[in-house]
Amino acid sequence: MLDQIIKDKILEVEKLKSNQAYTAEDVIKMSLPENSFSSSLRARINNGKNAIIAELKRCSPSKGYLNEKLDIKAMTSLYEKSGAACISVLTDEKYFKGSKDDLIIAKKNTSLPILRKDFIIDESQIIESKIIGADCILLIVACLSREKFKSLLDFGKSLNLDVLVEVHDEKELNVALDLNCDMIGINNRNLKTFDVSIDTSKELKRKILDDNIIIISESGIKDLESIKFLNESNIYAFLIGESLIINNNPGSLLQKLVNRYE
Repeated sequence: MLDQIIKDKILEVEKLKSNQAYTAEDVIKMSLPENSFSSSLRARINNGKNAIIAELKRCSPSKGYLNEKLDIKAMTSLYEKSGAACISVLTDEKYFKGSKDDLIIAKKNTSLPILRKDFIIDESQIIESKIIGADCILLIVACLSREKFKSLLDFGKSLNLDVLVEVHDEKELNVALDLNCDMIGINNRNLKTFDVSIDTSKELKRKILDDNIIIISESGIKDLESIKFLNESNIYAFLIGESLIINNNPGSLLQKLVNRYE
């Protein structure tokens, strides 16, 4: 599945590059507003709370539509009112039925920092991310060679974007640690098989000795028990999408998940 997604993304990027009017230099000159994603997470953690990145997600490749009629404006506002630290917006169209417009709408309806959740493989996507209002981009180590990953990491930071680096095994984690990444998302979903185990976060957390690195557990965070289990390993930041999207009262659930359990 991941290999096919990347093949499709390469074609998408070719179209983007042929139409893109702005360069990195243009973007820097624009002096676009900045809203630190990492600082928002760190502030919540230092304040004794769980830092929740609440995700806007219509669909997943493994489960199909979660909420076909997702109201981006209303859900974004609800997430902020209910205690989210940051917002994640899926912008991949083919597999997740998201769009760049979703991010633009979310940006207009929250003061929280926003993550663009997509399969980023090229600098043109990073330029686009900055222009549409993202405060943070996702780089998935499994999608990139080490050289390309470093290049995109440096490029994102040169545009004053935070970079969330996603890993799902020890080999990928070592790449992130070697390049001094300060925000690491541990994906509990195996991107090859789509199997999910939150033990992955617990196991890889043991390998991260630098307390200054923000560790975010992603995928499979379903309820308070998941949060409690990971809080025991001193993991206090979480990216949560599906559990909120399918819940009849996502605001109430989010308010409960923000509280720390140790």
